[in-house]
Amino acid sequence: MHKLTITWDENQTPMSTYFDDVYFNTKGAIDETTYVFIDGNDLYQRFLRHKQDTFIVGETGFGSGLSFLLLWQTFLHFRSQHPNHILKYLAFFSVEKYPLSSDELIKVHNNVISDDSLLLLAKQLQTHLIDSTCQFDNVSLTICYDDISNFSKFLAKRNVLIDAWFFDGFSPAKNPDMWAESLFKDCYALTALNGTFATFTAAGFVRRNLLNAGFKVRKRKGFGVKREMLIGYRDE
Repeated sequence: MHKLTITWDENQTPMSTYFDDVYFNTKGAIDETTYVFIDGNDLYQRFLRHKQDTFIVGETGFGSGLSFLLLWQTFLHFRSQHPNHILKYLAFFSVEKYPLSSDELIKVHNNVISDDSLLLLAKQLQTHLIDSTCQFDNVSLTICYDDISNFSKFLAKRNVLIDAWFFDGFSPAKNPDMWAESLFKDCYALTALNGTFATFTAAGFVRRNLLNAGFKVRKRKGFGVKREMLIGYRDE
């Protein structure tokens, strides 16, 4: 029997049964995810400046797929505005040790998403997510259903360099493996020149681990009541 990955608290906020931590605050989930990962990596402008036909994003923790959905929507908007741009394809690689069931995924999306166009993308994702690799026209999604420690090997076998990272595990205090220096070193080695990262946390040890891995790191104002978050890039 599938162990529940999510429970819902009295505010209808999804909680991880494995890490006793929130997936996100339901009311601000869309705005926060956009602010942290899409804007934090300056992705629309990065798409405009991209000189190749494929943009590659890596994520540490697929969860409900909300970051992927918002990235997909952003990319579709970019393609509709710039149909003749060299950038034609988006490839998204993520990792998830505790995948949500189909029912859990649908409930999260229905609770969080009100935008009709985003909900249409969510329904496509719900239909295809039984596979580890999904193709949606010019957008591909590949998920490593394994421990985070095996993610870099998974990516290395696919011979990809990441243009933008979404570092998105649960709270560093609750799930330290997702924020380890060894992981960030592996990620740095798989990052394209001038590739970027963004993460919601500004925890001191996370910042140090990112710096020790080789990333240039700076703080940015956090979303809502969160004071700070971290963004950065690889420059050599």
